[in-house]
Amino acid sequence: MSSSREAQQGDSPGHSDEIGHRTVTSADLVLFGGLTGDYARMHFDHGLAASEPGSPAPIAPGLLSACWALGALAGAAPERLGAADPDAWVAGYSIRFERSVRIGDRFSLRYRPASGAAVEGLAEERERDTAFEILNQRGERTCRGLVSVRAMAGATRPDVMPRPLVPKHSSEPLYAEDLIERGPRGESIGRTVTEADVVGFTNLTAERLPVYLNRVFAGRGRFGDRIAPPSWTFCLAFGDFLRDLLGARLPATGLAGHLGDSFRCFEPVRIGDTIRTRHRPTRCTPSRGRPEMSVVHFAIQVLNQHDVLVQDGEVAMWIPARPAP
Repeated sequence: MSSSREAQQGDSPGHSDEIGHRTVTSADLVLFGGLTGDYARMHFDHGLAASEPGSPAPIAPGLLSACWALGALAGAAPERLGAADPDAWVAGYSIRFERSVRIGDRFSLRYRPASGAAVEGLAEERERDTAFEILNQRGERTCRGLVSVRAMAGATRPDVMPRPLVPKHSSEPLYAEDLIERGPRGESIGRTVTEADVVGFTNLTAERLPVYLNRVFAGRGRFGDRIAPPSWTFCLAFGDFLRDLLGARLPATGLAGHLGDSFRCFEPVRIGDTIRTRHRPTRCTPSRGRPEMSVVHFAIQVLNQHDVLVQDGEVAMWIPARPAP
């Protein structure tokens, strides 16, 4: 699965006033890590951040901004997320990161209806697609993306990937090209969705939609009950994937960066469901602007306790390339 056309374009939404203003705090990173399992060192180690020139504060998770974008829309433009429709849900999402966001940075969002753009694999419904961009306190764009809301499942369900075989531990550093054959892959131990997960995530992100929180409202729709936010499900899967990636032996220069994500939903995840993540690397593309780096794409799938595919996605990471001889 690849990112949406809109998220890859360079044009700016820029057709709305800025909404959702908030400042990134240390508490945000701690809460987000606890809710998603994203405990990467770069988000928590102030000493590591202080060692970087001109970077005195830890980097916030990219997906924190992605989730705050949905929270900003839920608060200021709920119609863009189908908040009044008990049959609607976030069926697709894509985001491209352009600048790091650190503790102390400000967040704000601009959005517009997306014309003719849809997350790949979803049927186009122009009135239900929203393009957005996130700005920092200097007016610089930190990321851009697209959210697709649907009343029915509009994506062709892909095959479930076989349970990936965990590769043997490598004593040598794994460069980007090595990850396709020998990089981390596998299946998580699984997690049962709880009330605390849903309430905690919606409170942190402000994506407080009634289909997540109002049982009477949700019961009138096709789901029959409340569902977990699809953004949380993807963040949890990303945390499972990232834990395995950071456990691999990468070059001394380390992990270079998180470039972007996309996901599609096929079935709702409900409180009481047990979900698990499967992931594997799929392809490696040399960077045209930085020959010392490559972009490695990883496929992610989320299955429930019935082995039904509920969500799939893709993560793009910047990884050091093998040096030329």
